[in-house]
Amino acid sequence: MNSETSVPVTIVGAGPVGLMLANLLAAYEVPVVVIERHTTTVQEPRAISIDDESLRALQIPGLDAALKATCAMDYGSVYLGPDRQAFASVSPTSAEYGHPRRSAFAQPILEAMLAENLGKYPHAQVRFGEEVLALEQNDSHVALTIQREDGNKYVQTSQYVAACDGGRSPLRHMLGIGMHGNTYEKKWLIIDLKGTHDNFRQTRVYCDPRRPGINLPGPNRTRRFEFMLLEGETDEQVTDIDFVRQLLKDHGPDEHVEIVRKQVYTFHARMANEWQKGRVFLLGDAAHLTPPFAGQGLNSGLRDTANLSWKLAAVLQGRLPQKVLNSYQEERPEHAWQLIEMAMNLGKIMMPDTMRKAKLIQAGFRALQWVPPANDYITQMRYKPKPRFSKGFFVADGASPRNTRVGRMVCQPVLEHPDRSLARLDDLIGNNFALIACHTNPELAFDGLPALPFEHSLNLQRICITPRFYNPFPAAPNAAHTVRDVTGDFERHCPGAQSVWLLIRPDRYVMACIPRENGEPTVQQLNNLLQLN
Repeated sequence: MNSETSVPVTIVGAGPVGLMLANLLAAYEVPVVVIERHTTTVQEPRAISIDDESLRALQIPGLDAALKATCAMDYGSVYLGPDRQAFASVSPTSAEYGHPRRSAFAQPILEAMLAENLGKYPHAQVRFGEEVLALEQNDSHVALTIQREDGNKYVQTSQYVAACDGGRSPLRHMLGIGMHGNTYEKKWLIIDLKGTHDNFRQTRVYCDPRRPGINLPGPNRTRRFEFMLLEGETDEQVTDIDFVRQLLKDHGPDEHVEIVRKQVYTFHARMANEWQKGRVFLLGDAAHLTPPFAGQGLNSGLRDTANLSWKLAAVLQGRLPQKVLNSYQEERPEHAWQLIEMAMNLGKIMMPDTMRKAKLIQAGFRALQWVPPANDYITQMRYKPKPRFSKGFFVADGASPRNTRVGRMVCQPVLEHPDRSLARLDDLIGNNFALIACHTNPELAFDGLPALPFEHSLNLQRICITPRFYNPFPAAPNAAHTVRDVTGDFERHCPGAQSVWLLIRPDRYVMACIPRENGEPTVQQLNNLLQLN
């Protein structure tokens, strides 16, 4: 059996998660091979909702603007009772992480874009029409037995493997990793349309025990409907064209619109018992299955890639100790499960099983409208769990979980250069770690900072952000990059930042707050965490 040249990372699965991980690793200059058993990227509609955290991750390989040009940007949801009258709405206006909280996209476009972008990296390769048959690993590498489309087999060795091979994940089964959680008893019919006549750009949620459903607008006049199957209905019955047309007629003007896909799905709320086994990592649906009620399935997978990619790159390039890889399992499952729970709770609102429950839910939400903080909690989508870690690869600052900034994703404000041109924070950070000072005087921004033994190995970017009402006068040559907080977002989302230096990881999470007063203990903790030996 032939063997291919060994590569640092092999990714199994060329869906959006696998291709995104490949793009991130390639952007971090890590050679990578992607193995996909199908012969092309997906051609049919699949995931359709993308959030601000995912768009932020797409900034790293420079694809956010291209994807946003194909999206229906910035939309919310309207919840309707059995009488089709709205009783609640979700319409977030903030863009804390630099992008709208929720937008609609087309998965085939994203996958094609990611695959095409890999072509610009000579150290990245996608092999379609190949299937993994077996996996073996030891302390130094992983060997995958792979069968090509013509039936020939070969062995691909690599230092690490990423299983991005979907909910049924053959690699997860090869590793003997089980899952916990629940499978929904009720099935759902998915209908994708092209050329909708309905120009309403919010999602309609039909909280009707007679037939719960969702009506989601997409880009380029596409639209998706999701309807719960009722007791006794079969897959064949609900996918019959006359049945589908009647459902469309009952829910808008699209009875005769072109149907791109109609399919019955079973939804899951499940998670792998382990996300790492030896040198193999699980990502996306291989690690977690999320009900679609919050549109977070694909987004959780893209969060996995943002978390793991820079860690793999730093370890492979000898800049960080191998123990950083253990933090993937420490950090990601908690947040992923919080989003699964959010989706399940939204499902309870969407699927009342009696008319009495439906009326009680509506009355409760209408009452909340008279309490501004509670109303904002709903309308501004503040019920969505914030991206934060309770444990992982960072140095705690001693603050309470509610008040700490460590382990949280930092905001992404609009910033102004001394020449008055604008940029977003991540565009300044690039693919690196960053040390941010918030100070009125750039020349004093890093005065008193203890020596950082790890500064060179992390390729640390120093950035001074002046408050909104202070011009960003350029500092001396070779000093920190100086910019102004144009709208005050940085001050608003990072209160007290003037008293610390913020160390930001490449995935935009705060790794440490180094106090301006007595920062040496924090620097020593960081040095211990980052040491290779």
